[in-house]
Parts: sequence; C-alpha cells; structure tokens
Amino acid sequence: MALWKISVKNSGNAACKNKRQRLEKGMFVETSTTSTTPPIGVIREQPMLAQLFMSKYGIEIDPHHMNPSHFDCVKIG
Repeated sequence: MALWKISVKNSGNAACKNKRQRLEKGMFVETSTTSTTPPIGVIREQPMLAQLFMSKYGIEIDPHHMNPSHFDCVKIG
C-alpha cells in the first residue's frame, strides 16, 4: 500500500469533456494504491484521479487526456 500526492506542475487549461477548465499550479489530490507504481502513469487509475479532481475542485478532467508530464506524483507514505 502506498499513499500518493498528485499535484499540478503548471497553470493551464485542462482537457475536459465539455469545455476547457483552468488548472492552477499547486492544486493537488491524494490517493492510496496497492501498488508502488505511481498512479498518474497507469491508465486504469486515471478515471479515479479525474474523479478526485472533480470532487475537490469541481474540475471535470477527461481521464483519457491526463498527461503525466503535467502532474507531479510524489509518494508520501
């Protein structure tokens, strides 16, 4: 089990399902995984990460367009 902090590297527009929404540098979500692989690069984890951003910030990111180069993923536990 690992705990991860996924944060936005730079401010910019997010690829969203219906419209463009703004991501600000420093926005972050936390999640746990059963694997030690960072979740931002794992396709099956992307819908869950998109849902976390939706729940916390109201930003509807398209999970298929979550580019790992736009996010920092740090293991915190």
